[in-house]
Amino acid sequence: MKSTRTKIIARYLLPLLGLLFVVILYLALRTSLPKYAGRVPFLLILFIIDWLIYRDLRKFWQHSTSFVKAIFAILWWIPIGLLFAFLVGSVFLPLQEWKDWPRIYIPGIALMAYLSKFIMFVGLLPAFILQFVSFLSGIGKPAKQWLFIKPVRFFRATGIVLGSVSLILLLSGSIFWVYQFKVHEVNVGIKKLPPQFDGLRIVQLSDIHLGSWVSEKPLQRAVDQVMALKPDIIVFTGDLVNYSTSEVHGFESTLSQLKAPLGVYAILGNHDYGDYTAWDSPDAKQQNMEDLYTFYQKIGWELLRNQSKLIMLDSASLLLAGVENWSATSRFKKYGDMEITLDHMPAADLNILLSHDPTHWDAEVTGRYPQFDLTLSGHTHGMQMGIEIAGIKWSPSQYIYKEWAGLYPYKTSSGKISYLYINRGLGHIGYPGRVGILPEITLIVLGKDEKVELMP
Repeated sequence: MKSTRTKIIARYLLPLLGLLFVVILYLALRTSLPKYAGRVPFLLILFIIDWLIYRDLRKFWQHSTSFVKAIFAILWWIPIGLLFAFLVGSVFLPLQEWKDWPRIYIPGIALMAYLSKFIMFVGLLPAFILQFVSFLSGIGKPAKQWLFIKPVRFFRATGIVLGSVSLILLLSGSIFWVYQFKVHEVNVGIKKLPPQFDGLRIVQLSDIHLGSWVSEKPLQRAVDQVMALKPDIIVFTGDLVNYSTSEVHGFESTLSQLKAPLGVYAILGNHDYGDYTAWDSPDAKQQNMEDLYTFYQKIGWELLRNQSKLIMLDSASLLLAGVENWSATSRFKKYGDMEITLDHMPAADLNILLSHDPTHWDAEVTGRYPQFDLTLSGHTHGMQMGIEIAGIKWSPSQYIYKEWAGLYPYKTSSGKISYLYINRGLGHIGYPGRVGILPEITLIVLGKDEKVELMP
């Protein structure tokens, strides 16, 4: 009797609880994180995958004690419990008021677990298919006579190995590689570059996401690396914070150390507008923005908000245009306006555009604003995971973005070469780590020859 009751609970109650979780999750997102509410169907699929894997792996423990089974169940469902706690907690306490560790690592641990489970599911999928075929062909026969028993065991073991390896990599990325900053040196040749700008050293930073840093010490190392490059100009291409300006506190003295002869300039990214958390009122959200503007003034960075800056070096001119966030996708709001940004300013000897989202380049810049020699973007993070070694360049990011990391040339109708460079980001968000795609400091050196040379 007890065994039958347990089976009924396992078969019906837990799935119903899972469905209830999804409903509560949707309501929580609508209240506290409205931009994520539309992703609930994806989370439902995630739960179904979670449940399928759990039911399959339980077979390894079927002859174990109740204690072992209970431990396995608890460990398996902890990630979804953390995700639930994070989302529901954000309803009662806005994320900008959370302490650093729970805000970063509660969703981070859940994400690492689910990424590993998804990779495990890919390995297990052939086993599920074979089991289904075996079931159809073995109806009315004992289970031991079903087909594909050995292949099913092989793919089940494969799934477990893949999931375990991916979890080890994700943990390593969170411990060892998350602050292993890599300097990408890029030579960009511009045909009609004035001699005054020949050899100009531009350092680009992007996507610092201060809300994901629990200490200023690694950021200080990054700042020291930047200054050792002796930049002529420093640019930051957006996403200073995750949710709110309150995340910048404690980093003022570190970021204010960034200096360059031609100045330090910044633009806003999609996370800088406070769109990813709930606010008590529109005035509170606006005050958050005003606080961000004040912070930039304090650290000495010039924030370009749909504005352009004309920089003179002897008799040569550099137009640095900074557009607010502009995306070709509907997932992100368009705050940018190129007409306002340029404000009828004529093209200079050298024209550089700062635009956070790289989809802007293809969608508008190359066609309507061919005067730009170089566009600098960020946003993608290279998905914070991938492979960049021995000439291989791959990341899940490439299935979302046509251009996702590094340098891309484009030949305009006049025959001129225009370039886009996408920084892989200095910080992180969501997954608190890096695997294969290291946090980036970019050094761009301009030359007269119209060619591209990537330096190791």
